[in-house]
Amino acid sequence: MAYRALAYRSRFARSLGLNIRAVGRVTPPPSPLSLQPSGRNTPLAAVSLFSTTAPHGRGGMNMDEAGEMYAFDPADEAQFSQSGEDEAQFSQSGGDEGAEPPELTPDDKRTERKWSWKEASSSNSGGIDPNDTTVYPTTSELAHRILRKTWGFDEFRPRQEEVISRLIHGGSAVIVFPTASGKSLIFQIPALAFDEYDESMGQKKGGISIVVSPLIALIKVCHLISQWENLEFSNVAVFQKDQVDALQRRGVEAAAIDSTQTRESILNTNDLLRKGKLKLLYCAPERLNNEGFVETIRKTRVRLIAVDEAHCISEWGQAFRPDYLKIARFVKEMNAERVLCLTATATPKVCEDILRGFGVPDNGLFKTPTYRENLQLLAEPFDTIEDKLPKLVDFLNSNPGPSIVYVTTQRQAEEVAQALGAAEVKAMHYHAGMDKPERAFVQDQFMDRKDLTIVATIAFGMGIDKPDIRNIIHYDFPRSLEGYSQEIGRAGRDGLQSKCMLYLCGEDWCQREFFCRMDLPSKKNVDNLLRELFTSNEEVEAGDVIETNAAQESKTHDIKLNTLSLLYSQLELRFEILRAITPKYSIFRFVPSDSFESFIATDEDPIAKIMLEKVQKKRRGKIRSVDIDQISQENEIKREELVYRIQSWANQGLIELKTSGVLQRYRMLKPFPRDETDIQELIDKAYEQMEHRELEDLSRSKNVIKLMTSPGCIALGLAKHFGDEGSVGEEGCGKCQFCTTGKPLVMSDPIIKKNPVDPDRVTAILRACRVRDDPRLLAKVAFGISSPRITKERCGNGSHIFGSMADCDFDELMTEFANHCTPEEE
Repeated sequence: MAYRALAYRSRFARSLGLNIRAVGRVTPPPSPLSLQPSGRNTPLAAVSLFSTTAPHGRGGMNMDEAGEMYAFDPADEAQFSQSGEDEAQFSQSGGDEGAEPPELTPDDKRTERKWSWKEASSSNSGGIDPNDTTVYPTTSELAHRILRKTWGFDEFRPRQEEVISRLIHGGSAVIVFPTASGKSLIFQIPALAFDEYDESMGQKKGGISIVVSPLIALIKVCHLISQWENLEFSNVAVFQKDQVDALQRRGVEAAAIDSTQTRESILNTNDLLRKGKLKLLYCAPERLNNEGFVETIRKTRVRLIAVDEAHCISEWGQAFRPDYLKIARFVKEMNAERVLCLTATATPKVCEDILRGFGVPDNGLFKTPTYRENLQLLAEPFDTIEDKLPKLVDFLNSNPGPSIVYVTTQRQAEEVAQALGAAEVKAMHYHAGMDKPERAFVQDQFMDRKDLTIVATIAFGMGIDKPDIRNIIHYDFPRSLEGYSQEIGRAGRDGLQSKCMLYLCGEDWCQREFFCRMDLPSKKNVDNLLRELFTSNEEVEAGDVIETNAAQESKTHDIKLNTLSLLYSQLELRFEILRAITPKYSIFRFVPSDSFESFIATDEDPIAKIMLEKVQKKRRGKIRSVDIDQISQENEIKREELVYRIQSWANQGLIELKTSGVLQRYRMLKPFPRDETDIQELIDKAYEQMEHRELEDLSRSKNVIKLMTSPGCIALGLAKHFGDEGSVGEEGCGKCQFCTTGKPLVMSDPIIKKNPVDPDRVTAILRACRVRDDPRLLAKVAFGISSPRITKERCGNGSHIFGSMADCDFDELMTEFANHCTPEEE
């Protein structure tokens, strides 16, 4: 049966401002860590720079499985803008928007070399020695004393003390511990111990420990998304704030810096930082693009940098994020004394990438077993999608207790929960599209009850620590074994027997392949974008600053915003041409409060009056907008003065501030290539990595099927994937699907089975879609994958041809449509 891929209409926020332009000359910053040749010859594991990247670290999270956050929404612009945070807060991080970094010494200057991403290498990360062979103490009385005094615990959990002691005594570490194993204490206790340890050793005290966590970035992303989509990830956003608040209640000098804070709050945090009154500072990876923040930290002694979700540095992981390579660079540039990398799941290849990327020696790797004896791993094949629901009802009736059913889309969550209710199974749905009170109610119900099933997208589970979850059911394909492992890990935390069921249906593969294929643009579009960028900036030199309008580029070149962001990351991290700096907004949007008009009527501030004259009102609704750049240029008023006025209104509660028209800013480290051979080589290499990433995403998804259908213990196979086969034993677990039946699972409709390309359907698509210069675009139309150009051509959702050949092989569709396109244009 043909599966019609879901499609979604594209929407854009209004995009104004200049597309690309050089805006001035400044002194170049020190060269990055991971891109300089190293005298230590410590190679950084090769890391590709293309992925679908989610705010909370999962690749591809701008799709329905994370709450229908689709490409080309205004929310995507918010995602792209995460190379920094709200401009109104930028200058509060220790420097003005245009602040110049210190002059470089000759040793700091970048050397020209031929582009080759395999050459990317990591030198000693600041004060961290990758060749460190020191045998550090495995116990610490100081750590025990802090544990008892500050947290009230008498004993550490397994391996906690060993890592903490290593950090206190000067070592660095990478830890792979499961969720809810107490990873936070491993950086919190050393941060409190450093001063006392230094004093006992007769050394100078002081300094700060920095926690880089993607959860803070998610607060910002979800806040912006909610302005258009009414989406929030409150449980995740609150989680980070709760951690800081809990530390402060215990008397720990901790703070977080992010764009949800007021100007006064950020000023206060920076004041405490400069005075040395903070022990722990939480920030998002994207904050490291803020020049003012970096310069403030550069003047501070950095005792420890703790990197949460560290697997995001690796191309081999499902959640690769280029910003994590920037963290590795930051570790060196700040001369951090130690680094702690934390993750819940990591394969041996991912562990190696983390070790090499951050310069941690091999003996600094600490892992706890991934295998849990109380989890029974089960799987069942189905002929059609419709066959799954009756089996799910039977399974839940036969296995009572709190359960989570993971589905891919929000619509599925609602429909499956409704169907379960009709079958007298107590069920509720949960997804990111629900409003905050609704989600909070569902969470509370799940935490309090013993008989409830939650049907949810993967948005459910983060920050939920319920020990007695008896069943985890994957109604659709998980996107990877890493995701599968993390999700089943939420079951049976009380140690009692729990079941993890996975449903396999060949029809579901079309949906999974849809998500894997949706980000890669046509090479022609990447070629056009880069050549336009290079041509528009032929005269720029090292030190110049250029600006780009991502939303405009996305629409012009038919490239998704998150993909565009990653392409620029290649220019920064792989080709070393530019470096992202603090972005700015061209348009500020706001909703006035009831008291705004009366306040403004009595305000004698001349700048405020000029701004109000330029405020534009929408025909409907309360939203107003003001073009800061236009006012600045026409009235010769500094941008920062205008931004300050807008922010002060927001801080006083007079307006609800929104932003749009973000302009990304980059400082040039060297000129763009001008020779045709060099230009083409760069384009070829950049696109090659994009293609590679798509294939890796497909491979990761297929690995789930391979594990479930291979002859052998499922638990053992999963443990081997994470390099932990010793925790199971070659005899197997004795209770998984294979061990109990002795037979490998057989899918009745294998994913490799695809219908042949039907010439009649091809002809129908060609008749309805006039595009003849882009075979990939035509294949996407046939497969049901949208893009800005597809929407513009009216071939997307709602068209009879959209998704009409989703049952065919995508590569075969590409080949077929190439025969109908103009060769010289592809």
